[in-house]
Amino acid sequence: MFQRFYWLFAYLGLMALSASFIRGFRYTADAPPSNYLFNILLYAGFVVVHIVMTMPAFKRTVYGDPAGTPTERRIYVSISVVTWVLVYWLHKPVPGFGYDPPAWLAYVGLCAVLLSIVGFFEFATFEGLNNLLGVPGSQLSHSVGAETPLMTDGPYAQVRHPMYRAAFFLAFCSLIIHPHAGQLLFAIMITASFVGFIPFEEHQLLRARGEKYRAYMAQTPYRLFRGVW
Repeated sequence: MFQRFYWLFAYLGLMALSASFIRGFRYTADAPPSNYLFNILLYAGFVVVHIVMTMPAFKRTVYGDPAGTPTERRIYVSISVVTWVLVYWLHKPVPGFGYDPPAWLAYVGLCAVLLSIVGFFEFATFEGLNNLLGVPGSQLSHSVGAETPLMTDGPYAQVRHPMYRAAFFLAFCSLIIHPHAGQLLFAIMITASFVGFIPFEEHQLLRARGEKYRAYMAQTPYRLFRGVW
């Protein structure tokens, strides 16, 4: 019973970020400018909780293993989903630019967002996603330590963080559907947090894997965009 409930909760939660950008963020031309600060602080709280929960020191202190455990992964996923839904529910409309796109352009934007989602889950299988989400009965994966095989093929041979690249495209393609200041604010915040998290994540990977990850960095020098960064 718990396994089925958690599976449904985790997979719906996995879609929560994409659904938020498709549905759109709040925008009102005459909203108070102070709403920008409120939304930034609200999102910053979400990011801080997320970063703390990914730290090996936190996992070692709370769960006794710096790589994490299946229970730790389920708690992490659950808190991430709930806090993101709270961000989406509580965020306030912001003022600024905005216009209604023609139906054909919004349709093109939706197609681009869906393509970005496909890129985010490139080569994913239900078995792999079960491992990622910590579904009971699955194996723990996507940790920084050597207990998880280092992915270097496919999109990981092009850039070191292809899932973050897909998230970037998803966020900014959604501006074609919702071309207004509220959507732009969250696209910038999401992108900034992913980009800012990369050095933190790679520091953990270097500490856990040493020369193996350093060799991968030399083999695949670009983080998000080939020829750029």
